[in-house]
Amino acid sequence: MLLNVQELVARQAPVQLKGSLNAADVFRGNTEYVPLSPVEYTLAAQPADDLIILTGTLSCSVRTQCSRCLDAIEQELQLPIDVKLQLVEDPDAEFDEEDEAIPVAGERIDLEPFLVEELVVQLPYAPLCGEDCKGLCPECGTNRNEQSCGCNTAKIDPRLAALQDWFKPQQE
Repeated sequence: MLLNVQELVARQAPVQLKGSLNAADVFRGNTEYVPLSPVEYTLAAQPADDLIILTGTLSCSVRTQCSRCLDAIEQELQLPIDVKLQLVEDPDAEFDEEDEAIPVAGERIDLEPFLVEELVVQLPYAPLCGEDCKGLCPECGTNRNEQSCGCNTAKIDPRLAALQDWFKPQQE
């Protein structure tokens, strides 16, 4: 998807962009997420001085695993996009890395790499099947969402283990 920079700057008005990206290409090499639908985008490109501000959303369906119970889950991702592109003459010149704007050059800018990067960065780090997911028992591996296992999961710090008998009544 190419954005014509000269046309955008000449219009001095936002340009609306809608479309989709091939999810197989976007998620190539990512073994944690399996795409179930194309990656849809809805963007507005707004010129501002020497910047182009991209705002909008990315959405797609993915299959992944819950990070607590390891069950397969399907999620509908709706990710906000807010990217600032700075128009520069020389793309190889050194820029301040703390700057939020990404330097770009040329009359046409391919937006796909920026959208893919935003998608990958915003993917959930530890997806959950639900906020109340109890996960797996660390002793026996039972899924505690499905059944209770009865394992004693109380861990006593070995440095304090001698104190656990302190308050027990003395037997004579």
